[in-house]
Amino acid sequence: MLNRYLLIKSLGKSIWADVDHVMCQLLAAELTNRTPIVYWGMESLYSESITTNAYELFFEPVSNFTVHEVIRPEYSFYPPVWNLENILAEDSDRYKMEHRDLKSLMKSEANIVVSDIYYPLSSILAWTNRAHWSFGKTPYQVYRHLFDKYLKPKPEVKREIKKYINTNPNFRDEKPILGVHCRSNAIVNEVAQLYDLNELYKPYIWHYIERYNIRHLFLITDSKKILKQYKKLYDINGMLLYTDSNKRPLKERIPTYLQDYPNKRHKGVELIKDTIEVIKDTYLASQCDFFIGNGYSNLSNTVMRLKDWHETNIKLLY
Repeated sequence: MLNRYLLIKSLGKSIWADVDHVMCQLLAAELTNRTPIVYWGMESLYSESITTNAYELFFEPVSNFTVHEVIRPEYSFYPPVWNLENILAEDSDRYKMEHRDLKSLMKSEANIVVSDIYYPLSSILAWTNRAHWSFGKTPYQVYRHLFDKYLKPKPEVKREIKKYINTNPNFRDEKPILGVHCRSNAIVNEVAQLYDLNELYKPYIWHYIERYNIRHLFLITDSKKILKQYKKLYDINGMLLYTDSNKRPLKERIPTYLQDYPNKRHKGVELIKDTIEVIKDTYLASQCDFFIGNGYSNLSNTVMRLKDWHETNIKLLY
C-alpha cells in the first residue's frame, strides 16, 4: 500500500448520500490496495472554508493520513485533470465522466486516485476476490461491515445522542420502540403510476403496534404537517417521541464556480448544527427495536445499515 492513496471527495449532496459514496469508495480502496483519505472540500454542502475538511466536522478520519500529507510534487494523479495545484478544488466538468469510468479508476497505477463520482456498492463488488472479506457477501452485509469499521461519529455528535437518551427516560427505559422516518416529499413517479409513499405507512405502523405491543413511536420528519398528523394519530399517553431537530428539506447546492466567496451556499454554523441533529436522529432510530422508513431515502437506508436488523423488525417502503 506504499504511496498508493484514494482521495474520496464529496458529491455535494446530503450528509447520508455523501456518506454512502464514502462507504462504497472505502471498499474500492481496500480492493485496490490503497490508503483511503476522505476530503470534503468546497464541493461539499458543509464546507465552511477552503481549509476545512467538512467530513471531519462530523466523523473521525478513516486513516492516519491527511490530504496535505500525501500531496507531493513527485506523485502522479488520476484522473489526469488533477495536479498539485487544483487537487483541493472542485472539477466543474466531472459529469463529463472523462477518465472516470470505474474500470480505469480501479486499475490506475497513479499514486493518488481521486473519486468524485458515485458508483454503487454492487458495481464495486464486481471487483472483489476470494481473498477479500467481502467475497460472497450480500451488499447489506458489506455495508454493515464498512459502517462498523469506518464510520465513527465525533465526540460532539456522540454527546448529542447520549444527551437525548439521558434526558428522555421514555426512549431509554420503555421498550419496544418503533422508529419511523417520513419525508415531506415522498411522491414516487413509477412507470404508469404516481403515488404518495407516505400513505403506505399507516397500515404498517398499526401492524407493528398491535403485533409487538409498541410502547413508543419515534418519529423523524422534515415536515411540520407530518408531525401534526402523527401527533393527532399516535400521541396518546405520551406514545409519540421526536426530537427538536430543525430538519428542513435540503436545497440543491450552487456549484462552486457559480459562487462568490466566502461560501454562500448555506448559513454555515446553522447547517453544521442541523446536520449533527440529523446524524443524531439517525443513530437514535437505529437504537429502536423496529423501524419503518422510505426506501428511496439515504437516511432510512443508513438506519438499516447501522445495525444487524432481524428482517421482521425493519420495513423500507417503495
